[in-house]
Amino acid sequence: MNRLAFEYFKKDQDSGFDDVIIVDPKTHTFDALLKLTKNFPKPWYELSSLSLKDRVDFSTDFCLKTLPYTPNTYQLIYDFFLKLEDVTVVLTKKKNRPYKVELVYSMQNDSTFFRGRPPLDDETISQINSKFKNILPRDFLKFLKIHSGFAKNSDTGIIEAENIFEITNHLRELIKSQNKTIKSGPSFIDPKDLIFFYQSYDQMDFQCFLASWYPISEMGNVSFSYVDSTISNYKDSLGESLSFPTFLDWLMFYLEIMDFE
Repeated sequence: MNRLAFEYFKKDQDSGFDDVIIVDPKTHTFDALLKLTKNFPKPWYELSSLSLKDRVDFSTDFCLKTLPYTPNTYQLIYDFFLKLEDVTVVLTKKKNRPYKVELVYSMQNDSTFFRGRPPLDDETISQINSKFKNILPRDFLKFLKIHSGFAKNSDTGIIEAENIFEITNHLRELIKSQNKTIKSGPSFIDPKDLIFFYQSYDQMDFQCFLASWYPISEMGNVSFSYVDSTISNYKDSLGESLSFPTFLDWLMFYLEIMDFE
């Protein structure tokens, strides 16, 4: 792991971690780790036994094969993995909380790392999609086969998919109870059209799928400020709004911008 990742995963009062385990098959058996957290993916354990180069190469191939192909996306993902210093499996535990396992991508710039939660199986992904009447974008559903929950550094990040339905309903009810009127430029937005999938640093700032906007063949996504009651102006194609026609377009923005912070 790079310097910033080591700082983040320190076991001390500031981090709040009571225990931190950097997985090493030489000292940790899979069965022992599975007792700590039931959703520990066996492929991650096998990944941790590979050399650094093989870990990076395998992760690159897996992402490229899993995500829908577009020339731009393919190149950006490939470039992202070229900038990796390490891929590490880490378990953490906070007081009165269960162990949590993450795949940590440390960048060579020593100031950026990403944390990914375990993937979901096809049945679970289908169940989550059905809660939203099967309208979630296909590229987002494909991403859930890589990570359900993904963040840069200490960011809250992409919400674990198992929690998106509950969080979305909670925020919709909150908007309704406070009589908020949501606008995008001059247009009014129905809160029921917002599906919340990303939160910025525990603030009330989100990225949401917008069920009333289909710029290509599936829902686009927009930024939403709860405090300001506004979403990004998705109709302004010439402006620098945080509106994206696909989930992968937003994800590439997240990876690229965050990498150069």
